[in-house]
Amino acid sequence: MAVAIRKIVDISLALENTKFTMRTPLGFKKDMQFEMEVLKEHDSAEGGQQIVRGVHMRLHAGSHVDAPEHNTKGAAQITDLAPSVFVGAAVVADLRHLVPGGAITAAELEKAVGDIIQTGDRVLLRTDVNQTYMKDDWTKRSPYLTVEASNWMIAKKVPVVGFDCYHGAEEKQADQPRLWHALRLLSEAGIVTLPSLINLNEIDERRVTLVALPLKIVDAEASPVRAVVLM
Repeated sequence: MAVAIRKIVDISLALENTKFTMRTPLGFKKDMQFEMEVLKEHDSAEGGQQIVRGVHMRLHAGSHVDAPEHNTKGAAQITDLAPSVFVGAAVVADLRHLVPGGAITAAELEKAVGDIIQTGDRVLLRTDVNQTYMKDDWTKRSPYLTVEASNWMIAKKVPVVGFDCYHGAEEKQADQPRLWHALRLLSEAGIVTLPSLINLNEIDERRVTLVALPLKIVDAEASPVRAVVLM
């Protein structure tokens, strides 16, 4: 049966050689950004009227999904997750008032979507920070996820959490390195994260349908996606 769709909003970042860059934290064996090259030209002397390009990139380039293994050793990888995880009902939590650098708490989530969220809904965290992605003190301006917010989403059985801000800007604890508490808690609970979103400001409904299917890459902790919202 056909489904009536009033509007489609593309919430994915564009990937382009000359514009897209990623942070390279400590621990990387080598840097890898996003680079595209032509492997075969239309007018190749070897024949054929095709052009073929290749890309060198991290699986975390641009809008992407992080399987639980990304933050939790031995946890589920991309191909362990059913396609239904990445497609379904979602709520948009408007958290713009927490910019710059505010805490995303359970109380803030309850205030934003507590009246509409249903068990099993995906959550899209809207801050509009990614309108200046990688610019203008981007990481410092981003709100940060707290442990109590992660526990709130775990209790709601949220399968996917999307961010349009720097998702690593978390609470800092003396006995834990950054990135490991609030986000790792989501991963340990089997929740997928969906970073590097944009254009959440173009969504004019609080309940929507999210489509963010990953590539079927074996032995992978992440995959690029073309994430869209259907209304």
